[in-house]
Amino acid sequence: MSASHNQGALPTNREAGTGPEPACSRPTAPDASIFEPQIHLYVGLCDEVDTPAMRDACRALLSDDEKARIARLASERQQREFLLARGVLRLGLSRIAPAIDPSAWRFEVDQHGRPFVAAPSIARPLHFSLSHTDGCVACAISGCETIGVDVEATDRLRSPLAVAEHAFSKAEIAELARLPAEEQADRFFDYWTLKEAYVKARGIGLLLPLDQFSMLIRQDGSIGIAFAPGFADDALRWSFTKDSPSPHHRLAVADGSGLPGGSPIVRQPWPMP
Repeated sequence: MSASHNQGALPTNREAGTGPEPACSRPTAPDASIFEPQIHLYVGLCDEVDTPAMRDACRALLSDDEKARIARLASERQQREFLLARGVLRLGLSRIAPAIDPSAWRFEVDQHGRPFVAAPSIARPLHFSLSHTDGCVACAISGCETIGVDVEATDRLRSPLAVAEHAFSKAEIAELARLPAEEQADRFFDYWTLKEAYVKARGIGLLLPLDQFSMLIRQDGSIGIAFAPGFADDALRWSFTKDSPSPHHRLAVADGSGLPGGSPIVRQPWPMP
């Protein structure tokens, strides 16, 4: 197997500024970071950001297609999470490209079902990855197309090894089995979110065989990836980080930019109205 490695922990909100930012407050000049290899990361716990004012602000930005998609979702929780994710995506894109109103962005999906920015065009294209789960929403924006974020609620799993048998590589299953029972759930969600973030970053969905690549979590906290022989990817271009936004959530970011040490991750304050 070939392998890569990178650091593990994400920066805190204090490194990007303190407190929430008004949703209506956007820079009037282009954010210089559009020309820099950065990942802008927004993470919101629904207990903190899911307010009537925030929902109204997000709803006002969405397209008719997005509103129709929300109406088709099965539960109110799913509807709110989708609304918050698309709202913060639009606000985050316009933070980098402030000449564009947040409501003006248009999205389409490619042949693999991956959403992308279709319009308006800007000097350097922006790419994004969204994830939401029970109680948490995450959005990553980057100038690099191979970006993926995943967040999962961690309080429902009963049998980590049973689930891992269907989704993990042999090496990951063996590592999970070596851990004491009380540590297996934590490592399961590390693997799960890292694998999901990598799959999202690759952008080809179920065409990736989950058992043919392994996440490597080392004792020093560094994270890497290893591929089975013949797997079509270069492990050295990948960097990974993981975090716990709350005691009940696990989050991971995959970065395929190939930059030494990976693209810097900038935790942005959630844009509250």
